[in-house]
Amino acid sequence: MPRPTATPQSCSGCGRRAATTLPYTDDFPQAAAVAGQSIAATLTALLWYRPLRTRGATILFGVAIWLAILAPSAPTIARFFHLDPSPRDLSMLQISATLAIAAMVLGGSRLLGVLAALGQWGLYVVAHAVRDSNYELSFAYVFFYGVLIGVQALTTEPPARAARTPVARSFGRQDGIIFLVTMALALVVTNLVFGRVVFNGDEVANSFQADVYGHLRAYAPMPPCPSMFENYWVFRHNGHAFSQYTPGWPMFMAAFQRLGVIWLAGPVMGGLLAIAIARLSRRVSAGLGRNPEESARIVAIAGWLGPILAIAGPSLLLNSASRFSHTMVCACFAWAVESLCVVSDRSLAPGRAWRYGVLLGASAALGVATRPADGGTLGIGIFLYLLWVLFRRRITWRAFAGTALGFVFFGGLTAIILRLQLGAWLQTGYSISSSIHPEAVLRLSWPEPHQYKYSVPLATGSYCWWPVAPALGVAGLLRALGGRERRAVFMLSVSGLGLLAFYFFVEFGRGGDDALGPRYLLPLVVPMAVGSAAILAPLFEVLLRAGTPWLTRLRTAGPAILAGAAAVYGVARVAPGMYPLAHAEYMYATAPLRGARRAGLKKAIVIIERGHVPADEWNLAQNPPMNPNPDILFLSRHNEADEICARQNFPGRTWYRAGMNETLTRW
Repeated sequence: MPRPTATPQSCSGCGRRAATTLPYTDDFPQAAAVAGQSIAATLTALLWYRPLRTRGATILFGVAIWLAILAPSAPTIARFFHLDPSPRDLSMLQISATLAIAAMVLGGSRLLGVLAALGQWGLYVVAHAVRDSNYELSFAYVFFYGVLIGVQALTTEPPARAARTPVARSFGRQDGIIFLVTMALALVVTNLVFGRVVFNGDEVANSFQADVYGHLRAYAPMPPCPSMFENYWVFRHNGHAFSQYTPGWPMFMAAFQRLGVIWLAGPVMGGLLAIAIARLSRRVSAGLGRNPEESARIVAIAGWLGPILAIAGPSLLLNSASRFSHTMVCACFAWAVESLCVVSDRSLAPGRAWRYGVLLGASAALGVATRPADGGTLGIGIFLYLLWVLFRRRITWRAFAGTALGFVFFGGLTAIILRLQLGAWLQTGYSISSSIHPEAVLRLSWPEPHQYKYSVPLATGSYCWWPVAPALGVAGLLRALGGRERRAVFMLSVSGLGLLAFYFFVEFGRGGDDALGPRYLLPLVVPMAVGSAAILAPLFEVLLRAGTPWLTRLRTAGPAILAGAAAVYGVARVAPGMYPLAHAEYMYATAPLRGARRAGLKKAIVIIERGHVPADEWNLAQNPPMNPNPDILFLSRHNEADEICARQNFPGRTWYRAGMNETLTRW
């Protein structure tokens, strides 16, 4: 987590970072409006592909969608309807909901009519209770319309029984391409946006611990002049130096750190996550066609759509290019769901049972070992379904043994490392955080009205994760209930809700704008990407329908073209407000590190002093913990005693002083 009490310093030299329209972008109203328009266009494409029973009902529902999404940013529309276009006027949203009810009734579905009426009542209550969250209210209405579209698709287009037959096809080549493309894109961001440097305390601490594990140690030795080596989330306890964070992510980075390519760890993890999303997208989309051939095409298309939609979102790609641990949490979650689906199949080869059992246990253990709260809440749905398959005896002894082996090995390794670090069992660095930093206490509370954009990221998540959005994800997951993989939908949904419920009450994630998007809720991208692939794949299937002339395909491909154009439009408009912001933030804060690297210093000490550098000194004093004599030492100076200690312990070095830019001055 970021330092809880840290406040942004003056940022006159970092360009867009000085903007006041955050969260996560330099123009929040524009980003929200663009994402909203893109979502509305995509929902319109879904209505076009799968209309209501009457044309009038379909048109009314389309108008309802566009009214809701345009309400917070279109006062001219409000004036056209002779309404007061004040920020708190909810008339447009209520008109939108009323039109949705009328559309469902005219569509001839009592179920959808009742559901729409209940939704309007619930949204009305929420709208009057919430303040300063106009965009969130708008996206809440659109999210509910996604629910209606999903239920309508589920009830009006059940798949044929023959389509439930599993498709026997290997997608190894497709997975390989997805992995390489995702890794390559993340590497581009690592180099061009971040410049292979970090300044956030989380990334610094993870990098520190990765170096320690790379040397097969549980903790680092205490350095001389320890106050000059201080990093905020690196603790010194009983003579041991170690990161606050649990070992999962640093253990993965350790090999990359030893090879000198630690910046490659994030992109590789992003590629592994993309493969898992592709497999889950295929799984959830299975059985959605009207016949086995159509279902096979939908499955293949969904395997491409899921990871493409996920990785095109700026937030997921930025996190995959960073050294934050959230991408690994996403990957462990996705692979745990996928592997549990595999091992619970009735006919499973012994070797496959062993492999996927170990993968299930390892994913579950490493998810908790990476971020305990995240791994625990995301494990709720997985654990509940595991109990069910055990009760129904749908898991073989080999799969169960492999699961136990994977979980015990990685869980036990984590427990041993923590025992070596802290000198006690069943404790983590979090348990001593408050004794070192009193402000580092987990506090739970109901969010303030203006904080809902962080606690329930309907708007911020829509543009930070676009082309993945909650409204599309929920529509696809509901539609997938008509397929043959309801178990995957159950695990993705219940686990995602568990994570969302936890972070709804957690205080430290509110207002923590760092241009990388809502990182704590990033695992929600997994179910949303899978659901989006399931609801959109049938639109694109018409383009690949065998035996159909191309001219005919083009005439029926309008919905797919509209949905594709909306995705491209949203990414093209939202990304320029996020990537440059992250670049400016990293370039500004890491100027002293890049200046020293560019100067090619040898046998040097670079002094970091609070108030004279662009970032907190404990985030810039980055030194390899297992190398006592590196070419450059970045030391934070607090008083004259620090300087005396350093000159005694590191003689013969040239001293420099860091400033607000890349220029270093001789001390």
